Order: sequence, then structure tokens, then C-alpha cells
Amino acid sequence: MRKSLLLLLSFFLLFMLVLGGCAEQKTSAPGPAEEASGDDTRGERVLRLDEQNLGFPSVYTVSSRGRGYLLTSFLFDTLTWKDEKGLVPLLAERWELADDAKSWTFYLVKDAFFSDGTPVTAEDVKFSFEYMQEHPHPWVSLEMVKNVEVVDEHTAKIELVDTYAPFLSEIAGNVPIMPRHIWQDVTDPSQFNTPESVIGSGPFTLEHYDPTAGTYIFAANTNYFLGAPVIDKLIFSEVNDPLQALADGDLDAAQRLGYGEAMRLKSEGRFNVLEGPGFWVYRLYFNFDFPEFTEKSVRKAFYYAINRDEIVEKAVGGGADPGNAGHIHPDSEWYYPQVKEYDFDPDLARNLLDEAGILDKDGDGIREFNGKAMQYELLVVNDRVNEAEMVKSYLGDIGVALEIKTLDQNSVDSLIKEGKFTLALNGHGSFGGDPVLLARFVSDERSLGSTPSVTAQGGGQWVNEEFNDLFARQLREMDYEERYKQVARLQEIIAEELPTLTLYYRKITFAYNPEALNGWFFTKDGVARAVPTVQNKLVYIRGTWGR
Repeated sequence: MRKSLLLLLSFFLLFMLVLGGCAEQKTSAPGPAEEASGDDTRGERVLRLDEQNLGFPSVYTVSSRGRGYLLTSFLFDTLTWKDEKGLVPLLAERWELADDAKSWTFYLVKDAFFSDGTPVTAEDVKFSFEYMQEHPHPWVSLEMVKNVEVVDEHTAKIELVDTYAPFLSEIAGNVPIMPRHIWQDVTDPSQFNTPESVIGSGPFTLEHYDPTAGTYIFAANTNYFLGAPVIDKLIFSEVNDPLQALADGDLDAAQRLGYGEAMRLKSEGRFNVLEGPGFWVYRLYFNFDFPEFTEKSVRKAFYYAINRDEIVEKAVGGGADPGNAGHIHPDSEWYYPQVKEYDFDPDLARNLLDEAGILDKDGDGIREFNGKAMQYELLVVNDRVNEAEMVKSYLGDIGVALEIKTLDQNSVDSLIKEGKFTLALNGHGSFGGDPVLLARFVSDERSLGSTPSVTAQGGGQWVNEEFNDLFARQLREMDYEERYKQVARLQEIIAEELPTLTLYYRKITFAYNPEALNGWFFTKDGVARAVPTVQNKLVYIRGTWGR
């Protein structure tokens, strides 16, 4: 009997110990993997979106367009970043500006790691800046950086050639911090596309890229210093019909919908639709190697002849705002509304050309400039033929004949950049944000400013010395009110001289299933260098899954 009681007591004590151990496990703090997945029964959270094939998503191999840079931002972090309100800390938890405004000291977070487990240090910051100086990047210009000093393991001091007003957003917020131990021996970054080339400190790692299908699979970095993403996988793929794919449940969100399609989804109520300012501009480029385009009266006549409101209505289906002559987007804090206007007036356009002596002397309906018929090739991307046909009609009405040449986006970008065009229609982001992006109109190298190469053009350049001088000065002006006055004057010069014809600003729409990820927002002034999208990596950290 006593043996039976002792045996029963032993079993009871063992049971209590096991029960106590289980209780202790349930109340202990979860590790990173548990935080990422939460309840083991919730299932894998996979978010599927549409996207173009933008190349291998490492720093130097991805597309130079804004959406290419956006892909790399999921893998690599910068010192600063932006959210819906503006500039926020990222790898740098704080910073200080020296009294002479020529050096910045950045204090790094101490718990950031690259995805191979190596800590992020000031040595990596110094290396990344110097590497990009040695290997120029199409998205970042570091002409204004004089020296980078490692103060200690988590402190870096960046000395500038001169004061530079947009440094925090345009430089600190754009240079991807790359792991020195991986990149230090890479001599040709344009060919560096191994698995090591995508090791960064960002919220995701690259699980798979299919260059044929254009599919990207990103996996959550569960050890991300801001916390694990709320999703486990992020998948981008090329989709011929994103509207149908969204309706069929093959996508959880769509960013490449037509404006009309997005508005129909919004009215149906099944999906949530965001509509915001598109820091994306569509414009007419002039090659100034052609002497007639150096004549301001010709450029003005073209602008008066083009009905921008009608283009927005008919070619874009209302999914844009008409362009203004000063070029800067009306939603920008730098916009100056008192610039010269060019309302649609084909009669005034004809009069301008007549007064300049540019006449149709042989009666064939086409004017001549210096004895040569004003007949030109108009280069355009093959999905923008409607805009091209309308511009052809408008200019035909004032005696200028156009022949439309359509090519794919990359080819049009390349020909414009190389100056191998006469007239071209093209659009791009990198348009909101800091007015440093007006560098696209600067004809010399004094400014120390830059604009992403996708927005640049080759061939003959528009030259205006007042613009060049003032642009260089406003970059160094640290007083906001004074700088605004200078930027306003730059817009007046653009509106008067018309180095480009700003036709419209495309609106941005984004449709998503609220049963998946919520918390989307438009980034103030666009992601990084004004990329117009809701695809800010902070959404994947701050957002919530499901309703």
C-alpha cells in the first residue's frame, strides 16, 4: 500500500513539473522567428503584386528607373528614409549638422545586421559612399561629398565640399549601405549578380528571381532591426491583365492599372483603391542640335498649339492633371503658381510663327525654317501612341508635320539619353521632392546637383546662364524661405524659356484586397528620389494583415 502511494505521488510530482514547464514556455518572450509568425496556426502570409521585369535587384544591376531602385530598397537600407509625413531615421537613429553646415555626423542604430549576420557599422557607411564615388550610380551623385570619416564603430562623419540643402533626403536617403566585406573586391559592379550581391540590411532577402518570367520572390528578414515584416513573402510578377488577375484572386494588390480600371474597382467596393499625387511627368523633349528648336518662339508656338486638357481627357481617361509651364508639380511644396500660362490657343501659335518669319512659302501646308520643311520624327513609347497622335494633329494644324516612331521603353530612354532623336514624348518619375531634380535643365557642372539618369537627355542642350547660376546657389541655401524664392524664379525661367513642354502629371492609383495587407500610404515627395508609389518598405513593417 505504501509503495502504491509513493508511486502515485511520484507520478503526481512529475505531472506538475511538466505542467509548470509548459506554463513557463507560454509566458516567455517570443524570439524573432516567433514574433514574425505569431500563432503557428495562422499560415504563411504571402502578398502578390504586379510589376515589370526590372532586372536582377542588386544595386548596380537593376533597372535605372525608379521602380528598379525601389526593388533594391527592400534589400538595402539607407541612413535616412521617408514616410507619409516626410523624413525619418533609418540606419541613422539621429544626426547633427556642424555650425558651418558643411559636415553631417550620423549616429547609427546598434542593432542593425546584414542578412548574413554581420553587423552594420560606420566602416560600411564610409565604404558605400566611397565605392559609389569610384563607381558612379545612375541614381545617386556624390560630387558634393569631400570625405567620410569613421568616428567610432557606430558614428560616421560626412564632410561636404560646400553647404548642400537637400543632403538629408537626396543623399543620405539614397545611398544604399552595402556590406564592405562583400563589395570591397568587386571591380565591376554592373556584372555582380551573385547571391552575395543582394545581401543587405533591409526588411527582406531575395529568395528567387526568374529573369525569363520577370518574377521576384522576397522573403521576410525576421531579424530586421525595426521588427520583422508582417508578411512572410512578397512576390512580384509580370501580369498582362492586372485587373483580371486581381478579380481572379491571383494578385492581392495591383499598381499598374489604368486610371479608369481603378475607378471602376473603387465604385464596385470589392477592393480598396488609393488615389494620390503622381510625381510622374509626361513631356515633350527638344533636341537643341536642331536650330529651329533653339528659337523660343517655336517652342512657345508648340505649347500654345497643344491642348493639354484634351490629352488628359481623351488619351489618359482623366487619370492625370494638365502640366504647367513651370514644370514643378502643383502638389509640391516648392510649386510657384504665378508662372506664365499657355492656354490652348492655336491662332496665337500661328501668329508667333508668322511673326518669326517661319512661313509656308510653297503652300503645301508645312512651314519652312531657313528653307527647310518643318517635318520631324516624333519618338514615343509604343504604349503612348494616343498622346503622339494627338500631338501630331495639334502641330499639324499650325503647319508642322510629324512622323511617329514607336519603340519599347528602354529603347526610347536610351535614344533620348544619347541625343539620338529630334522630338520625343516620354514620361518618368523622380519628379516630386526636392527641386534638385531641376538639375535636368542645367547645362554645366557647377551645380553639384544631379537627377537620375533616366530623366536626362543628350544632344544639344538648352543653355541659360541665369538658370545655371541660380540653380547652383539655391542648392547651397539653407534658409527655406530664401530658397523657395530662388526656386520660384527658376520656375519663372522655365515657363518663359520652355526647355521642355510639360504635358501632364499622371495620377497614381493602387488597388488592394483588404483581406490581405492594410496600412498603405503615399510617401511624402515620393520614395527615395521622388519615386511615385505606395510601395514604401515601411508599409511591410507598420501594416496589419487582414481587416
